[in-house]
Amino acid sequence: MAVRFELQTNGTLLTEPWLDLFERYAVVVGVSLDGPPTANDRHRLTHASRSSAASAVRGIELLRSRPHLFAGLLAVVDLANDPVEVHDYLASFEPPVIDFGLPHGTHDEPPHRDDPSLPEYGMWMSRVYDAWLARPEQRHSVRMLEDIVALSSGVHSSVESLGLAPPTSIVIESDGTIEGVDTLRSVEEGASWLGRDVFSQSFNEVLHHPKLLHRQNGKAALADQCQSCPLVEVCGGGYLPHRFSTDRGYRNPSVYCADLEYLIRHVQGSLRQHGWAPQALTPP
Repeated sequence: MAVRFELQTNGTLLTEPWLDLFERYAVVVGVSLDGPPTANDRHRLTHASRSSAASAVRGIELLRSRPHLFAGLLAVVDLANDPVEVHDYLASFEPPVIDFGLPHGTHDEPPHRDDPSLPEYGMWMSRVYDAWLARPEQRHSVRMLEDIVALSSGVHSSVESLGLAPPTSIVIESDGTIEGVDTLRSVEEGASWLGRDVFSQSFNEVLHHPKLLHRQNGKAALADQCQSCPLVEVCGGGYLPHRFSTDRGYRNPSVYCADLEYLIRHVQGSLRQHGWAPQALTPP
């Protein structure tokens, strides 16, 4: 089995010696950047409360000098930012991949919305999709959008936030502790803790831990509303942490249910307009 190492960083401390080290051990590097300086600095200031944007860009340019080490850019969706401006700014660095992530939220602590009656996150990502589609000369992929296209065609997703394929990822901490997906920490204290480590258990044993089994049951683990939804093969019920509530655990629709529906139907509508009839297209 091949093992691939990837480091995710804000890029501010990248230097040539660090890149030499990554080169030696075949480590590829992704950089977190939420957009132009004003957008990025809303949530990514330094410990001294100063802008981190210039340092992050310097790190990205260093990586661009060794493109085989550049894994791509990760941006968290912020409704306060213009989606087209963010997409085009990130695309200007010519990353192989732009990965947009939805802010973590649960039914107990839902994500911020300016107008809760609208699928604002789905509308935001739909504008990214249109911008991405309008620029065929750009070579980067947008992971969430490519996954929706692939899943609409009956192909498995590359990430565990969409689709019904059982996720197989676990997290190994620097002390050898093995945890569930680390984003579960946004759910509640100890949600990702398994009480396992690399010294005592195999990965196969860990994947059968009771706290991970609900991730292996596909559609049967979802809320009734999700199981009967025509988009379930693409949406997959949404990302696991985003389904959580204290009352019902993970057996809820995602807090982004309406957003995912809007975005998936937008992408599928675009595919229809281009004459493509993927396998999992649902009625408009």
